[in-house]
Amino acid sequence: MELDNRTLLFSLVLVCAMMALSLAVVSWGREHDSLKKWGGAMALESLAWSLGAARGAIPDAFSIVLFGVLLVTAQAMKLAAIHEYRELPWPRWQCLLPVGLVLLILAALPYEDARNRLIFGSLIYGAQMLMILRILLADTESRTGRAWWLLFGATAAIVPMFALRAIVAFFGTFEFATVQSSVAPNPVQLAVFVGLIALSMLGSMGFILMVKERADRAIRALAMIDSLTGIFNRRAFMGRAEKEYAIARRNKTSLALLMIDIDFFKRINDEFGHPTGDDVLADVAHLLDLRLRKQDTLGRYGGEEFCILLPSTDEAGAMAVAETLRDTVEKTPLATGRKSISATVSIGVAVCPVSCSECNLGFAKMLEIADAALYQAKRDGRNRIVMLPSGCRDAAAS
Repeated sequence: MELDNRTLLFSLVLVCAMMALSLAVVSWGREHDSLKKWGGAMALESLAWSLGAARGAIPDAFSIVLFGVLLVTAQAMKLAAIHEYRELPWPRWQCLLPVGLVLLILAALPYEDARNRLIFGSLIYGAQMLMILRILLADTESRTGRAWWLLFGATAAIVPMFALRAIVAFFGTFEFATVQSSVAPNPVQLAVFVGLIALSMLGSMGFILMVKERADRAIRALAMIDSLTGIFNRRAFMGRAEKEYAIARRNKTSLALLMIDIDFFKRINDEFGHPTGDDVLADVAHLLDLRLRKQDTLGRYGGEEFCILLPSTDEAGAMAVAETLRDTVEKTPLATGRKSISATVSIGVAVCPVSCSECNLGFAKMLEIADAALYQAKRDGRNRIVMLPSGCRDAAAS
């Protein structure tokens, strides 16, 4: 099958139009959505390449000037779309500067000077692709997904093609056929056309999937995070705890569990109201989180109860952490609106020592021990710490 420039241009126009239509459908009903900007960019590209294909049949002001401005504007919109996706400010100079340069070059060069237009146009387009690659590389969160690689790979592949196009045009190795020509394209033209079609299709699909992957991550986070306190909910904490327990057994390291309860929390709700009680819960969770290590896990177990998992922590270490937390809450006034409330906590401690690799205690039993220790602390007068004798070794023996 023989390909000519018009066939390749028609394919490029069609792909851009279909991607624009797909993005319009996907982003329908969304406000300030990055997909709308990307869809608008694809619509501009489709229009630009349509004008370029009609060169000779329409005035040069449309097929050359408007074509160049629309094409560069489309890439600027893609850059703006990625910034909006990352919730970053719109990079005005990065978006507007290439458009301004194209206008200056087109104003300075006569319409007959296709060679220099091609050189400068290729360099500006390539520079815009490098700007897109730069902002993509800075997105460490999305780089963990496969969609990022699809968009990054398609964008990166087009840069050397346009660089080669500019070099070939500069040295005049061979003449580039005009878009109206029916002759078969040379290898450089063919590579550029195929690269543009792939970028339009794979890049757009990659961006759509990036938005979807981020939405999926947000949904997973909502399923794991307690909305009031911003820490792990019970389900997420238990999942993490089971993994940490398995790691402790496998590596023969100790593991400590703290179960914490806010003393007289019902009294706070009754006296100050539930909104104030919610503020107290959030403040206590924040205080606890501030005193923990990066590897520790904090979760809301239910109501006014919290759980903390301390990897590689023995009995003495667990008691020291528990005392730090108890003392911090007791000495820190909790600001809730116009009121300042003092609160205390009771803490139950369970420790799975290094020898836990030799028993089949299980995290559920460890949780029972911490819960029993917590209620012992409350029976003993609250605002105190209790660790059951011998921790999980006694439980294992029983």
